[in-house]
Amino acid sequence: MDRINNLPDEIICHIVSFLSAKEAAFASVLSKRWRNQFNIMLSVEFNDSVNNPTSLSDFLNRVLALPLSSRIRNFSLKCRKRDLRPQYALVNRCLRNVLKRCVLDLKLSIEAEQGYSLPLEVFTCKTLVKLELGTGFDIDILPEDALLPSLKTLFLDSVKFYDRCGCAFQKLLSACPVLVELVMREVEWEHWKWSRCVSSPTLERLTISHNFLVDEYDLESVTFDIPSLTYLDYGDFIPEAYPIVNLDSVVEAKLSIILTVEHNWNGNFIRDDALITGDPTNLIKGLKNVEILNLSSPETTEAFYFFRGAIPVYNNLHHLSITTDNELCWKALPYVLKSAPNLKTLVIRGLLHCNVNSENYDDEETVCECLSRYSFLWSCPVKVLEITEYGGTKGELEQMKHFLAKLKCLELLKVGVYATEPEEKLLHLQVDVLNLPKSSHKCKIRFNLS
Repeated sequence: MDRINNLPDEIICHIVSFLSAKEAAFASVLSKRWRNQFNIMLSVEFNDSVNNPTSLSDFLNRVLALPLSSRIRNFSLKCRKRDLRPQYALVNRCLRNVLKRCVLDLKLSIEAEQGYSLPLEVFTCKTLVKLELGTGFDIDILPEDALLPSLKTLFLDSVKFYDRCGCAFQKLLSACPVLVELVMREVEWEHWKWSRCVSSPTLERLTISHNFLVDEYDLESVTFDIPSLTYLDYGDFIPEAYPIVNLDSVVEAKLSIILTVEHNWNGNFIRDDALITGDPTNLIKGLKNVEILNLSSPETTEAFYFFRGAIPVYNNLHHLSITTDNELCWKALPYVLKSAPNLKTLVIRGLLHCNVNSENYDDEETVCECLSRYSFLWSCPVKVLEITEYGGTKGELEQMKHFLAKLKCLELLKVGVYATEPEEKLLHLQVDVLNLPKSSHKCKIRFNLS
């Protein structure tokens, strides 16, 4: 029994949850410490996407009927299929009750209609460690004493902020003095009323994904002042400017950013003479200390080309991934590689680039002029090259020839091929690549079936 008593409360509480009433009574007699654990409920949840034995109102009333001594560690309420307007008051009564029960993890996924407001007590809970809000919440006011002193993770899905009494978004971040991770999904902050500033001295991980289904985007600026940030996953239309970018501590960045033409984006790639209305200059410069960089969309690579003058020397960059499109020129690739003197790994996700003006893609001449015969590879220090989609056409083989002939430091080439290809074709494809001349005698070639 002494060994069990030395276990952390979380583990004891988990053990207790499996005991019958008789066993629990016996255990509480043996140990005073265990008595308190029987008042802790590890998880209380309602999800209308699965079959529930009780109705929502019954569930909420059962929570309200719990003894005052009962504590709840995790509370989850997911209602996406029903009209909650008749039960807004009951929902908020239940939430206020839960917030008094030392809750650590609160998840609210509600299709909130106009007229619903979260109880202000959500923003003054001293025990919350993780908070998830969505979808469709409008937050326009926080209490004057807003403070979430224990909150480390904040997840916002389709939440909109306004500035009825100052910028509610920035006030929320300021109320989280130990916040470590912020995730924002389906953002449409061009419709917010806010300070256009993401600022936190403690934040280490940030994920932002904009709703790319919108037809028009007009945002003057976005500021990132996050000196402790180490991980950034950022998907957005590019605003007119990034006035302040303090991202000096970012180690890993994943970018999916899109330039707009006259504040619009129709999914097409941009002509050189187009009127571009976004400027990522300071964002590109602000990631100068990054070690792992993922340009996770063809549009991101396009943005780096149009603003290639902003690309700094990435002295710390050792791992670069780019996502390609067969129709988008790789004009940015030489500029990025030349700015990464210590690059060790290059991953090309997608098809190798062909000349879209060529009538025959299965031809050596389909290698696009934008790559200037791959002359930029001579000075590239890459040791590992991964190509995730290789089809074995003559044009692709010609490109592979340039990689192997010019990458002098290459030690490993990973080639992804489709497992659905006929066995004879796969064998022929592999033999063609293996027979190519290599400038690096250390280079090994590995084929991966996908």
